[in-house]
Amino acid sequence: MKLQEFVTQSSEVVNELSRAIENRQIGLKEVEERILQFVNRIGDLMVQEVLEGVSEPFTENRVWVEGEGAVFDQVRTLRFRNRFGGMTERKRRCYKYLYRKGGYYPLDERLGVDQCGGFSPFLTFLQVLFGSTRPFEESAELLSKALGFSISATAVQWNTEHAGGQLADDPYRVIEESWRMKGCEEIVVQMDSTTSPQISPIEGVSGRASLKAPTEWKMCHVGTVQRLQRGKIEKEWTVARYGAMEAFGVHLGRTGLAMGVEKAKRLIFLSDGLRANWQICLDHFPGALQILDFYHASEHLGQFCNLYKNLEKGQQRYEQWYQMLLDGEALQVIAEMKVDVHELSSKDEGWKHINYFSTNADRMNYYHYREENLPIGSGKVEGGCKFVIGKRFKGSGMRWKRADNEKVLRARMAKINRYLESHYQPSPQDYTFSCPQKVA
Repeated sequence: MKLQEFVTQSSEVVNELSRAIENRQIGLKEVEERILQFVNRIGDLMVQEVLEGVSEPFTENRVWVEGEGAVFDQVRTLRFRNRFGGMTERKRRCYKYLYRKGGYYPLDERLGVDQCGGFSPFLTFLQVLFGSTRPFEESAELLSKALGFSISATAVQWNTEHAGGQLADDPYRVIEESWRMKGCEEIVVQMDSTTSPQISPIEGVSGRASLKAPTEWKMCHVGTVQRLQRGKIEKEWTVARYGAMEAFGVHLGRTGLAMGVEKAKRLIFLSDGLRANWQICLDHFPGALQILDFYHASEHLGQFCNLYKNLEKGQQRYEQWYQMLLDGEALQVIAEMKVDVHELSSKDEGWKHINYFSTNADRMNYYHYREENLPIGSGKVEGGCKFVIGKRFKGSGMRWKRADNEKVLRARMAKINRYLESHYQPSPQDYTFSCPQKVA
């Protein structure tokens, strides 16, 4: 059917649906579903006709792609499912590399389908968008309902993991270079850690059998870098990675540089009392004002007060000391805690909390921070741990293979930091038809 025939048929569809409503056969919901099916048929035809009208980028038989030689091999069929549910097909030229395996498809790169696997760029993007946000089964159900045709959970999973394996997460590549050189009043860096369940790998066991392996809770580090101008956030970037704290520190440091920490008038590093976090600050954010997250401080204070044999006195102490901490009287709180330690059910536990406060006393001048309108609570990164990791990776019954976990996390970070969609924009490689001269 041609497009003009669809235009004629649309009037018939409108009249038919109007009569069905008048006869109380359907409601507006069914009308919209029928129209969506009709629109999908038109969209499918239009995509096919658009592709038929696109010419090959070139027809030469020999080409050098990014310096690598390739020769024309044969004509092959490009086939993918488009946004409207139909299968789009188009013949295109395939080139074979001379000195390595693999082929080069110039038309695929021009269209942007080289990053996709059996689906159009937009339909692939939608699957990754949903799959990085919700469980695959739920994503497939919601996406199918919204699109008007069926998408399988397997397709959503494959595309999400495939995208995660392709996506770059080097801050210098994904954060616009202009932020690096642009000054700002303040940059706030926050970091925290959480855990999520991963399947413990067993040597020699793979496939479905590997899913029976025991669960390990693996540490994931989360950080945010915020640029503030006149008290308002003008740019924010979130990072998250599994693995060693030192490697995460390097990644967070590069993110800070890409966000312009060297041009900031004031740099603030906000975290809990973990020694490794402060070391990251010293290594990658030298000169930053270190602030102990007030939430963690009050949490330690509450745990200390719960150790009182006299619970009523413990509650009174908590309320008193909580306000004293806000008023910048951390040293006085520490002194009074030392006096009361003999009233606790466990002196050893009490001294752990006293030592925590003593170690971080210089980072607890909350009265001054509040006077300067500085942040004292890492609510952003605390929420980030729940939003970035908890919401997607810690659902009921969820367990992940490490490689899959890391790929979906990378896709999720691209979605959160809003560069996922740009991944599906065409980015053709440079090519030439004359052999490039080798540099001596």
